[in-house]
Amino acid sequence: MINKDKVKKVFIYDAKGRLLVMSRLVTFPKDFFKMKNREMVMVKGSDLPLIKKDSSIEVIFEYYNGLRMKYMTAVDISTNKQMNFHVGDGVEVEERRNFYKVELEIDGIAQFYMRGDEMFYFDPPISIKFKNINIGGVFLLPLAEQNLEKGDHVMFTFMNGEMNLLSEVLRVQPGPSDGELAGYGCKFISATAQQEEKIARFLFECQALERERLKKNRTFD
Repeated sequence: MINKDKVKKVFIYDAKGRLLVMSRLVTFPKDFFKMKNREMVMVKGSDLPLIKKDSSIEVIFEYYNGLRMKYMTAVDISTNKQMNFHVGDGVEVEERRNFYKVELEIDGIAQFYMRGDEMFYFDPPISIKFKNINIGGVFLLPLAEQNLEKGDHVMFTFMNGEMNLLSEVLRVQPGPSDGELAGYGCKFISATAQQEEKIARFLFECQALERERLKKNRTFD
């Protein structure tokens, strides 16, 4: 069962793997209609998505020690302030899942990068573009003035200067032609809970805009 005192935060995904909620406001209230071998969970927030009762969801509890446990369940109650569900047995998630990502170009700035024990400043800071972004990281398009290597750490500033995050280059992705560079897969390594929540909100808003766009396109078809 859940180690309630060790839960750091919870991630909730829909049946298509899209991130719905990321929250630290998770409690385990007394369940007056307790189901056998199932624990009641309550997640609170200020602007939660409204999910139809009995909709299938995937829940991942992240513990302070880094352990992540996954549970498949369904929604009991959903309002913009609260979501309730029950979980039974879970399975350990060995690798951090691929979070829902938004595929669009985002402008930013690179301030410096570190390679091993050396730090190199861009003077002045250079303009950069992300091809997509998710809570865990970004895909960085090639830099005009510098080739990065796997393991480099880069300081990014984006979202109109509101976000400053140190990231690690996990992979250098070649392009379709020999010698061509597609870009760099980067993982955020310094994101606070507040920064992750801000990125999550940005993703939710982009997702809502994309749904509205698709809805309008269907209307005109």
